[in-house]
Amino acid sequence: MDPETIMDESTIRENLRKAREERGFTQATMADTLDISVTAYQKIESGKTRILNKNFSRCAEALGVSMSELVNGFVPVKDAAETFADMKESYGMKLRVQENGYLMEIQRRDREIERLNEIIKDKDVAIESQKMLIDQLMSRFKD
Repeated sequence: MDPETIMDESTIRENLRKAREERGFTQATMADTLDISVTAYQKIESGKTRILNKNFSRCAEALGVSMSELVNGFVPVKDAAETFADMKESYGMKLRVQENGYLMEIQRRDREIERLNEIIKDKDVAIESQKMLIDQLMSRFKD
């Protein structure tokens, strides 16, 4: 094995360990998930067994990450772009729901304003009628 492969595999093993610990998984949990012994899993993380074997994709799947994330130690730009697109879509949906709520509230308030304007018109008519009545009474007392 050349030194670059050893270095790459140690980095991948470290990324695997970090991902496992971040999710609160024990080595025993990973071993159960992969249907291998704890010792076999420990050998994967310790470097006694090559990491790039049939269990590598299963490790990524068990941890809910892509294989490229395990190799690189971070979400590759392509995956990040997809994640960003998902977040953008989700945020857009939330904005549309919020906007619809605002529009419904505006419509409700517009109806309330119309109702109150009608009440004001009715009151204005009543006031005008009262003024006319007062004017008529005042004109009788002047005479």
